[in-house]
Amino acid sequence: MRPGDEPKTAFQTHHEHFEFKVMPYGVTGGPFTFQHGMHIVLGPLLRHGVLVFIDDILVFNKTLQKHIQLLREVFQRLEKYSLKLKIKKCVFAQPQLRYLGVISAEGVHTDPKNIKKVQSWSSPTSVKELRQFLGLAGYYRRFIKHYGVVSRTLTDLLKKGVTYQWTDTCEQAFQALKQALTSAPVLALPDFKQPFTVETDASDMGIGAVLMQRHHPIAFLSQALGPRHRMLSTYEKECLAILMAVERWRPYLMQSEFTIRTDHRSLTCLDDQRLTTPWQHKALSKLLGLQYKIEYRKGATNLAADALSRRPTGTNCSITVCVPTWLTQVKQGYSADSSCRDMLDKAKQGIALKGPFQVTNGLIRYKGRVWLGQNKEAQNKVLHELHSGALGGHSGVQATYNRIIRLFAWPKLKQAVKKFVGNCAICKQAKPEHVKYPGLLQPLPIPEQAWEMVTLDFVEGLPRSKGYN
Repeated sequence: MRPGDEPKTAFQTHHEHFEFKVMPYGVTGGPFTFQHGMHIVLGPLLRHGVLVFIDDILVFNKTLQKHIQLLREVFQRLEKYSLKLKIKKCVFAQPQLRYLGVISAEGVHTDPKNIKKVQSWSSPTSVKELRQFLGLAGYYRRFIKHYGVVSRTLTDLLKKGVTYQWTDTCEQAFQALKQALTSAPVLALPDFKQPFTVETDASDMGIGAVLMQRHHPIAFLSQALGPRHRMLSTYEKECLAILMAVERWRPYLMQSEFTIRTDHRSLTCLDDQRLTTPWQHKALSKLLGLQYKIEYRKGATNLAADALSRRPTGTNCSITVCVPTWLTQVKQGYSADSSCRDMLDKAKQGIALKGPFQVTNGLIRYKGRVWLGQNKEAQNKVLHELHSGALGGHSGVQATYNRIIRLFAWPKLKQAVKKFVGNCAICKQAKPEHVKYPGLLQPLPIPEQAWEMVTLDFVEGLPRSKGYN
């Protein structure tokens, strides 16, 4: 506990008054505070063979020798911060273990203990029991294809104002979820040296996606459509599926080029289409900063389409691939920037870059965002598109800056945005904040001779004269 915060944890019995000296269980900020503390303790080792979830530390390596070496580093970090381990709860050098699921060399499994509970779960008789079941099932939703669509009938019973009535349709959905959980596949662990593939699909019932590598699923994603989204066109539903997948799996996809597979052929030309709908604007803003290509695949061969209602497919079509070219122009601009050339040379030599920079496929990223360096042409193009273009709408300095900073970075970005917005001719003409306030009325000087000063005014609304208009 931080000195001075002990009274916040005080409680009183019939004997005495007590205050905690260390953080207890049950306080609202306890898990977050402890997780933050563990990130400080193991910070240099995290994501480099070490993961931590509150008080559970996972250390993993491919060889026993490296595993022992990394364990020694973890023990040293814990000793430095005076943290102790309970040896009875520790296991070492295991080929398989339970850690937020079951992890093995094959991939990630569902926990057999929880699945056994699911198999023996009787039909819920109240909202409370149904919420408990969906809480357990939802924890494993990434193992289940189209979880959102299958569970829609059950989740509707949890809505406010809905009378709880267990029907045959609810029982079918309940049994389908139990069957899906007991037969859930083994999900592969992501390999960031290999390209990712995202397969998406949509129907009148919902949208779904699967993240894959080498035709092996890593995660499933599904969402049932509400009344408003059901009224969307097929194009917009398919576009919504892509947006949902990219937004959820962006940390995986931003590392290198990935492939989007869809059974809606018009989406393969998304980058070349005119922006005429809000969904096109939203899609391009979400995909900016990512290296991707969109491929068309027949619905019958699209893995994400299973269990969704399918519309009839047409004749065989050749595959059309759409690859964004603006990233190539950014890479070419690095040749005129000495600092960018140095970073690329170090990356080729295998030298780690300082700070939050990293190089993937010849593209420099700063904290995951595309680094433009001193490329003025690319900077002006981004400023124009995200301020003056269809994605910008001539928004103010802060809104334009927030839109750019999510995707791009370069030196003195904020100053560049202020200068560009301040020099925008349309903003100066149309926005009232760019026009000086009118001053107080002042008397006109008395002219010295006739016609020295002429004043005009417009008078409107006069009656029409007969024949002399």
